[in-house]
Amino acid sequence: MNKNLALFAILLAVSLSWLGCNKSGKLNATSEFKPPTGPVELKLKWPLGERVEQDMDMKMKMETTIPGQPTPVKQDMTMGQTYGLTVLQASPDGTHEIEMDFLTARIGMTMGEKSMVDYDSTKKAEPGKPDPMGDIFGKLVGSKIRYFLDASNGVDRVEGVDDLMNRLSTGAKAEQLAPLKSMFNEGYFKQMMSANRFLPTNAVQPGDTWPVQLEIPLGMLGTMVMNYDFTFERWEMHGKRECARVEFQGTIQSKPGSGANPGGMVMSVQDGATSGIFWFDPELGITIDTTMNQNLTMDMQLHRIRRQKTAAMPKCKASRSR
Repeated sequence: MNKNLALFAILLAVSLSWLGCNKSGKLNATSEFKPPTGPVELKLKWPLGERVEQDMDMKMKMETTIPGQPTPVKQDMTMGQTYGLTVLQASPDGTHEIEMDFLTARIGMTMGEKSMVDYDSTKKAEPGKPDPMGDIFGKLVGSKIRYFLDASNGVDRVEGVDDLMNRLSTGAKAEQLAPLKSMFNEGYFKQMMSANRFLPTNAVQPGDTWPVQLEIPLGMLGTMVMNYDFTFERWEMHGKRECARVEFQGTIQSKPGSGANPGGMVMSVQDGATSGIFWFDPELGITIDTTMNQNLTMDMQLHRIRRQKTAAMPKCKASRSR
């Protein structure tokens, strides 16, 4: 299970930025925005008092080839979170203070037809059935993280990460904590609020493209290196909202970490590819929906060499209310 959490840490890192902008607004109200004939800014908006609720679900299918075994070992994992974002302060200089509170948590894993982990904080646990990973993930619920954004919507600083890790650590074993520390670190939470990095820095119109290059440190798991190309394809109604339809594709690779990995693992990502679409609502200043596919080949060394292929297909939606 620990190596699977480490894989999830990598997949979350290359996906979470999209969650940062996946804030569906008043989707039942018809857009009043009329697409201009020229360029328009695609910029996030954080009005004072706004309450945002986001829901993220990720699915991961794995095939692990082990020397000496005739067929790959197949595993399916799911992970989900629901959290709220409340705009506490909106200063005249364009800076914002935003509080994140975790509302639900869920994680599941099957190997073949057998369920290995099945936890959902919204459901009652079965009496007498121990669930160590569920106990850890359940502690996310009720946790709070505070963000301080600069005038460009970049994350200036984050508070509350140490308190969260202390909360997760209570009663957990050392081997369980290693991948969790790589997953729920300060960089992870910054990713959740860094969607502005994928938006263009200048006004754009259909047909315009822009590149984005990112390096995301994952502690002992190394650094993810991502190169994207974005294209503003066209204006498009998405539900009742007039949106900019933006398509993207890119590559994902990794650089080794500086120290020993959880459980003695040595991991690298090769042949990583990602593609998808997001719909940005300039009237609300939010991305109301994103679909994304990732296909990664991971080389993993754990006692003996294993070659693991992972395909992650997250589809994330969220709801926003005031």
